[in-house]
Amino acid sequence: MSFETTSDNNDYRLTKNQHFHMKAILKRFSLNNMLQVSFKGAETKSIGVKGSCFLGNRAWSQECETLVSHPIENKFLREVERIESGESISDHKAISDYHLLWYLRWHYSINQAEDSELFNNFPCGTLDKNTEELIESLGKVPVRTGGKIAGRFTATLDIKQLLIDNKDVYSGYQWQVLESNDKKFISADCYAKSMGMAISPKYYLMAVKGREEEHRVINNVEVNDLNRSSIEIAQNFYFGCNES
Repeated sequence: MSFETTSDNNDYRLTKNQHFHMKAILKRFSLNNMLQVSFKGAETKSIGVKGSCFLGNRAWSQECETLVSHPIENKFLREVERIESGESISDHKAISDYHLLWYLRWHYSINQAEDSELFNNFPCGTLDKNTEELIESLGKVPVRTGGKIAGRFTATLDIKQLLIDNKDVYSGYQWQVLESNDKKFISADCYAKSMGMAISPKYYLMAVKGREEEHRVINNVEVNDLNRSSIEIAQNFYFGCNES
């Protein structure tokens, strides 16, 4: 079954193309909004930040997009901006939350959640598409014939619960900033269970335990090692600047 599209008019302005990774971060790797994307075992292409390989296409609901994801994204982006301005990280949890959200959204963008039964044999019919979209725009869940909900709402329920269930994975970790002044970082499509991530061609964040330097400038050999790791960790593709 394919991801459900919105109605043609999309009167309630539901997000049609959902990025599993923040567009604001993708743009940091781009030149004129274009990135160099290398597909594992295949070709390398120049693709825009709105390219389909970065999108979930309504894999989760509008509630997940705006009420769950946006607050996490905004807090994370503030930390990224602090790093870029030379300030220290002030909220390590914000980075951990985004690292986990990125993985969860990536997962559901390529593994479509099935429709699920919210109520057993609930005596109701299916609402028309426009009414369903109104309900979704309000952060609610429209129930269909027999008590079922569409897969994107199943994914949202899962993501919300998994964000809670996996918070202890990051317990005891702090995020270390690794900076390159020469060689550019590349990024995996998703870092999955790896406790690190490239956030721009210049900065890479590594989750560490113990008394580590908060901010460290690294050499090209170390950057190459991290880039090789990003390539190995990547599930389907990795990306970087067009000129890299």
